[in-house]
Amino acid sequence: MPKPIAICIENLDPNAAARFVRCVAVPGRQPGLRLDAGGQILWKSDAAVACELWVSADDCLILYRPEGAAAVTLHRAGRSLDVPFGKPVVVIHEDEVAVAARRFRVHVHGEAPAVAAPSALTPQQGIFSRLKHAAAAAAILGAVAAVEVRCQPPVTVPPEGNTGVAAQGGQTGTGTGTGTEPIEIRDKPPMRTPEPPASPPPEDEQTGKTEPAKPPIDVRVTPPELAPEAKDPDNPGQ
Repeated sequence: MPKPIAICIENLDPNAAARFVRCVAVPGRQPGLRLDAGGQILWKSDAAVACELWVSADDCLILYRPEGAAAVTLHRAGRSLDVPFGKPVVVIHEDEVAVAARRFRVHVHGEAPAVAAPSALTPQQGIFSRLKHAAAAAAILGAVAAVEVRCQPPVTVPPEGNTGVAAQGGQTGTGTGTGTEPIEIRDKPPMRTPEPPASPPPEDEQTGKTEPAKPPIDVRVTPPELAPEAKDPDNPGQ
């Protein structure tokens, strides 16, 4: 069962009132985290939805544009993709999403401890929250290494590479992206196939011990031929 994914949506508008918004993408295509046609972040609302952000069955963050929704563009390391209708697109760490005149950078943090509505994150809140969690972890684990505390996500310089757009292939997921991964478009989210339970080896009913593997039954087209008997050299007549 896929788990909710904690993400942070960074508004790249330098004049934005709230630059970072903490969000949680819920598993499956259900009412949850969305962006409207004007680029506003929605939570469990159907008002003019431009795209949805949710978690697929294989634990990937998905960007989904419903039929007839406003234009949405995904950017990754100098490449761009006009998100098609009705096809889940896998989003990786630091991908950028453009809706209307707004552009956002998505920071993927991993499994979320709980589902929560989007909330603005200020630098002051980030400092005290990280210090509190770092102190608790050090007290429990007896950590001796220095704890790194940052006011905001690090600035990443996009690597040089291919500027073309690939629609399929490559490894994607919720980990940190290198900027060279192709943009993956799916016809539909994958479904996990349950593995069949392993059959235990047969046991002897009387002793309760596991029986050794039995050789297969040998089936042949013709009977085997008998080899001629070797003659005794001291009695050639026999």
